Amino acid sequence: MPPFGKFTSKARDVIRRSHELAIERGQNHVGHSHLLAALILQEEGVVYSVLERLGVDVVLLTDSVIEALEQPESSSVLSPSYQIYLTPELARILEMSTQTAGKMGDEFVSTEHLFLAMLEVQNPSKDLLARFKVTSEVVLAVLEELQEGKISDVQGK
Repeated sequence: MPPFGKFTSKARDVIRRSHELAIERGQNHVGHSHLLAALILQEEGVVYSVLERLGVDVVLLTDSVIEALEQPESSSVLSPSYQIYLTPELARILEMSTQTAGKMGDEFVSTEHLFLAMLEVQNPSKDLLARFKVTSEVVLAVLEELQEGKISDVQGK
């Protein structure tokens, strides 16, 4: 597990919101769907801006993610019901996000690194995003556009 001190405040907020989404549903695990929902629901965030720039129907995507949250996950979670655990997919996504930040020359993991990692690690949320034509390549292209244009919401990460 990466140290959360290396995550920006918005990235930590997204992870915290993922945890809250699991608790609200009485689930004993936090998974990729919780993370994707939290990333999308952070409307002032970079991920929301990227999705809008790509022309994604964010309302339909959000509905699809929330629907996925309501379905029981197939991944094995070995835990008693009073504790909340990360699924193996989410643990891999968090680990990959630190690698992604490093590759991009960033010291801290931000929401876009979490989103890009989700698009790299095999998980059902990656497949859902692919149905909306969201891939790591197009997201990287939009992020570069936003950074070149020095759009204010990117600087806040």
